[in-house]
Amino acid sequence: MNSEELFLFDKKISENRDEVIVSFGPFKSLKNIHEVDMMLFEKIPEDIGSYDGHEVNDNNTDGRLFAFGKNAEDLFKIMKPMLLKFDFLQNANVYLRFNKEDGSYSELELKLKDLE
Repeated sequence: MNSEELFLFDKKISENRDEVIVSFGPFKSLKNIHEVDMMLFEKIPEDIGSYDGHEVNDNNTDGRLFAFGKNAEDLFKIMKPMLLKFDFLQNANVYLRFNKEDGSYSELELKLKDLE
């Protein structure tokens, strides 16, 4: 990554301050995770936010999905129907973090299955 790309990346993160983190339990294979990745990368509108990717444990016991946006609630409304398509995400915990200009934040924790 060159300095211009780094600057543009940093600018995009600062514009998209809020976060949506989806924490999930066991999954069958990385193929499942990559299906979610592709859907979120392709279908989250740029004016709402962006999907940043995932992290998983090597033994497939748990993982997290990360997305950033101007408003965590609006971003999650876009993500929710996509997440509900995957069985391994049904018991996922969803964390919405609303970051404020002064460095403070508020959080909301939800169970995906309770939102169907």
